[in-house]
Amino acid sequence: MVLLSCSVKENRVLCPCVLSIDLQDLPGPVSVQVVAGDYQATYSAKQDTVMVVQAPKGKIRLLAVCGAKLEPEENLEIPFGYDCPPLYLYSGLVNTLCDSTSVSVELNKHFCTLSLSFDGPEGWGEPYWAQIRGQVNGLDRDGQPVEGDFSCRLDTGFTARLPRQSPDDELWLDITMPDSVVRTFALGTYMQRAGYDWTAPNLDDLPLQIQLSVTELLVHSNLWKTVVPVDVDI
Repeated sequence: MVLLSCSVKENRVLCPCVLSIDLQDLPGPVSVQVVAGDYQATYSAKQDTVMVVQAPKGKIRLLAVCGAKLEPEENLEIPFGYDCPPLYLYSGLVNTLCDSTSVSVELNKHFCTLSLSFDGPEGWGEPYWAQIRGQVNGLDRDGQPVEGDFSCRLDTGFTARLPRQSPDDELWLDITMPDSVVRTFALGTYMQRAGYDWTAPNLDDLPLQIQLSVTELLVHSNLWKTVVPVDVDI
């Protein structure tokens, strides 16, 4: 009778965890990776949804990426001569030592779109063009800067996407003619003086105006602006 009254509990240690991933406010199609040691599974979503998947029990890394492709255990590397892809990223650890759990995913913007307007005696265009140089050519899987040579020419729309920087990383803006660099501006320094925050979860875009005739740099973004005098004359 005693034996018959005992209950036998199922061993659920090896059973997967049912993981609900709440994806909201997506900027575009998103790739979702679930990584635990040698285990990896990749899913995709094209719109806001709640994705339900099975994950190994333990601690897993959840990665959601939009605008770029990240290979397992690899950083995002920006080829020399190109600007940063429009990278939105979520990366976090999830405790799956349970039968079911849920996580809300918010993708953060890890690039700054620089829009340049150029005022000078010749106006914008030939013979002048512009390029950006820097010390960050990639981002790791947590969205942190990776050091390396970065250079890109501003395209025909006079815009370029810059990857997230550390506050003390240097950026330069070159005004260039076909055969030489005419002037170089310490772009990173001017952005820092203007209060640009590279550590913000979502990076602001930056309209940038260069007025060569009056030798000053006007930097403005959203609610702030600053005028930086520069001792150059083109």
